[in-house]
Amino acid sequence: MIDDIKLRQLIAYILEIDIERVIESSSSNNIEEWTSFSHVQLVMAIESEFEVTLSPEDMMDMLSVKSIKMILNERLDNFQS
Repeated sequence: MIDDIKLRQLIAYILEIDIERVIESSSSNNIEEWTSFSHVQLVMAIESEFEVTLSPEDMMDMLSVKSIKMILNERLDNFQS
C-alpha cells in the first residue's frame, strides 16, 4: 500500500499546486497545471520516488490521483509477491 500523503505531496510539488487541491478526484481534466509536460515529469518522479517501473500503458492511464494510486498499489503488490 502506498503512502497517500507522500503521493499527494509529490503530485503537488510536480504540479506546483497546494496539496489541498490534490484529492482522489483530482485529474488532468480538472487541474489546469496537469499538462502533458507535467504529466511526464510526474511519471518520472513517481518511478523514482516509489522505485517502480511503469509501462507505457500505465503512464497513459495515470490521469487522476485515483488511477495513480490503483496502478502504484498494483505494481508494488506485484513487486512484493
